[in-house]
Amino acid sequence: MKDMPALSDSVALLHTLCVPTGIRASRTVVANYAAVFARDAIMAGTAGLITGDAIIIAGLRRTLELLRTHQGAQGQIASNVTAHPDGTRTVSFGTLAPRFDSATWYLVGVALLCRAGHAEYAEFRESVERVIALLEGIEYNGRHLLYVPAGGNWADEYPFDGYILYDQVLRGFGLRLLADHLDDEPMRRKAAAIGLAIGAHYWPDGDWKYGGVRRFPVAAISPVRTDEHIDLAACALLALSDLAPTLGQRALDAMTTTFVAHDRLPPAFTPVIDESDPDWPALSRYHLHGFRNRPHEYHNGGIWPIWLGWLALAYTQHNRHEDAERLRMLTHQHIAQLAHFDFEEYFHGRSGASLGTPGMAYTATGLVFLDTAATAPLDTLFRAWTC
Repeated sequence: MKDMPALSDSVALLHTLCVPTGIRASRTVVANYAAVFARDAIMAGTAGLITGDAIIIAGLRRTLELLRTHQGAQGQIASNVTAHPDGTRTVSFGTLAPRFDSATWYLVGVALLCRAGHAEYAEFRESVERVIALLEGIEYNGRHLLYVPAGGNWADEYPFDGYILYDQVLRGFGLRLLADHLDDEPMRRKAAAIGLAIGAHYWPDGDWKYGGVRRFPVAAISPVRTDEHIDLAACALLALSDLAPTLGQRALDAMTTTFVAHDRLPPAFTPVIDESDPDWPALSRYHLHGFRNRPHEYHNGGIWPIWLGWLALAYTQHNRHEDAERLRMLTHQHIAQLAHFDFEEYFHGRSGASLGTPGMAYTATGLVFLDTAATAPLDTLFRAWTC
């Protein structure tokens, strides 16, 4: 049996990962995890804002400054930046595909840092405006949704593409947070338009492809298919953002009735893709550092504490405190049953074993969210808002 990690253990790991350039993804150097990744560091910085931790908040600020410094010519935000001992830096905007969610997380991170009073928006105005213009260009057709390539976000080895819900939510969330902070009406209108587009397109008529009445928004839509897998990250952020309130509430209801009420931790994506699934050939050949998406592992049905943490914040934001507390206790009970736990990326969806890279900011961040959701200053940071 493993002792349950205390909040202080998670915070201590995040302190260790705060370096002069920002917040590292992991204490290890496997698969470039020693780099400062935009999404990992901004989420970790959000944990610092929630706990009021000066060290982590400073790490968030340095991360955003690093990303601003290395912003691309068209306004793109790096997926990650590696600082080398000789003083040089390697800047990556994506390997197998461009990482669009580094740009959308950048909007969220700048907004949260400024809303919490730890930066002046004027310091980031130009870079934010370039990001917004870039995303408008990627949108291309004026219909308020981004077309994202496979591997274009955090689930970089998962075979879905098109108008991915997660990316639409992050873009709208970032714009809404900035609009509220700046009282900027054009940003507010754009966020509202994105929310309306989400409401109109991500809950199609008809039953759920995988059986029974539809309970969750679809993960992605494209001209050739609708991906109806349950995307935990998209559902949690959708509910927290309130961009499409009806869909967000439905997603929270379904997370409770499908998973939490039955003492089950929701996986990142479900149902699992196995060898009999038509998506298996695409999944099995799409990887960068070796195949990791075996059934119930990694993106393919693995259980990620980072997304459990965001779900807890969404529950709390909507006054579903019993659900948030039950999710917290289920997670800690799960960890307590492990023979070993070192803040690995995820748990196996069947065996529950902790797998993936250890010492992850992602996992420490998720546990901070779970442990502080009940007392987090959510109104100050996220402020409920309805399109």
